Amino acid sequence: MSRWPLIVSFLGCLTLLSIGFAPGCGGSKGEGGFADGGASSGSGGSSGASSSGSGCGLTGCGDDGGVEPQDAAGCHNLQCQVHSCSGSTTGTTLSGTVLDPAGRNPLYNVVVYVPNSTGGQLDSIPIGVGANSCSCDALFSGDPIAYALTDTSGNFTLNNVPDGANIPLVVQIGKWRKEIIVPSIAACGASNSAGKITLPKNLTDGKFASMPNIAVSTGGADTLECLLTRVGVDKSVFQGDPNGPGVHIFHGSGGNSASGSLAAPTSLWDSQADLMRYDIVMLSCEGSPTLGVSATTATYMAPYISAGGRVFAEHYHYAFFTGYSSGTGPAYPQFPNIANWANLGLAGNDSPYNNDITGTIETTLPNGKPFPEGVALKSWLGNVGALNAGGEIVVPSANARDTALVTASNVATPWVQTDSTVKPASTQYFSWDMPFNPPVTDAGVPEYCGRAVYSDMHVSGSASDYSNGNAVPTDCDSTSPLSPDEDAIEFILFDLSSCITPVGFTPQPPSEGGILQ
Repeated sequence: MSRWPLIVSFLGCLTLLSIGFAPGCGGSKGEGGFADGGASSGSGGSSGASSSGSGCGLTGCGDDGGVEPQDAAGCHNLQCQVHSCSGSTTGTTLSGTVLDPAGRNPLYNVVVYVPNSTGGQLDSIPIGVGANSCSCDALFSGDPIAYALTDTSGNFTLNNVPDGANIPLVVQIGKWRKEIIVPSIAACGASNSAGKITLPKNLTDGKFASMPNIAVSTGGADTLECLLTRVGVDKSVFQGDPNGPGVHIFHGSGGNSASGSLAAPTSLWDSQADLMRYDIVMLSCEGSPTLGVSATTATYMAPYISAGGRVFAEHYHYAFFTGYSSGTGPAYPQFPNIANWANLGLAGNDSPYNNDITGTIETTLPNGKPFPEGVALKSWLGNVGALNAGGEIVVPSANARDTALVTASNVATPWVQTDSTVKPASTQYFSWDMPFNPPVTDAGVPEYCGRAVYSDMHVSGSASDYSNGNAVPTDCDSTSPLSPDEDAIEFILFDLSSCITPVGFTPQPPSEGGILQ
């Protein structure tokens, strides 16, 4: 079985998968919804991924240029509109840019493809973490025939696309997905008619629109729920019903609530079954050690992540991993050696920074090996104007904490560290993948299933959230631009939505065959 390694699919899709594509025009559906014999194969990366290949020709797929029956040996649907352009291996090309739902920031590592299914039909995407959540197969559909990944400017170029009128085009990163129609593509030309495409802001924004099911626990010291509105998630998708997709709010200690009563966050993490409803769990800092977390909670959270769940935890939510909310610490056995934890449960001792601090974006791993995803984060932050002249990110002192330091001896991967001038040193953002002892491919690549991220960076104070009240999401400030640390958290959010690329590897488009081929 061939696999497709992309950093491009969602919570149910943490393993790297790759599909090998043979040149030709077969129309059978392969793993991940991509055709085994598509008209495209090629390469890509952060500098601008694209697909390329021989195409089927204007009159079909026969060796003599004639039209063959539309069966397993011939072309099908839009595949029959792919030209073999004289003197070109890229044929007809289509370019564009993918942006966040707000249309503000470009997005990295989004899959863009032309489906070959009748009418561009796509399958529904399963919600929550289930039996197939360690595979990307259930997330992509439509038998794509041309495909690419966006670079750190959000740009993409697809080669050997079909020409003609009303060509469907899908943008997807994990469970964020929508399809648009490109009105016209000229044969054997280079077109940027895809223009700027946003991820869906709600479930009616584009054909086959989909988004992950997200649970957010509010907190008195931060407003992650409002960050979602600033990246463009429509307030209409915030709802209390856990049967999403949508954004579901739980009323954390000191946090804001919606009109009417909201469930306590303990009802989110009081069982593994409750957690499994959600693709992403976001835990906003409560301003004090998290209540209702115990050693038992870790027995729910760890298998949730290992099964394909995603967790974004801030500051005091170290309680899920260390037990310091109940004074037991230093770490639960389900989360061994994640980081060097410090100042836990000691009020005020984790806020030593009296001035704004600068954070270094890690582009190499603590062991000295390359860290391609860190390179992408730094490039992306530069593209959105979030870095200072020295190429570092400025974190307001009110938003920075000191609770962890990740070194080469730890399991986690540091993404943002305080620079050498900041004392004491701390890791402001890091992640780790689970299960900790995953199966390994013949090529020696671990097949992780879920990811947890931890941030000592807050977003509070960066916008006027709840200045007119305290209802979620009504009183969230959805108009203020993102601050640099909020930009970093947006990158983290959409990275969290995608398939995991094992540390040290570069994401590849499906047409490349991938690192596991």
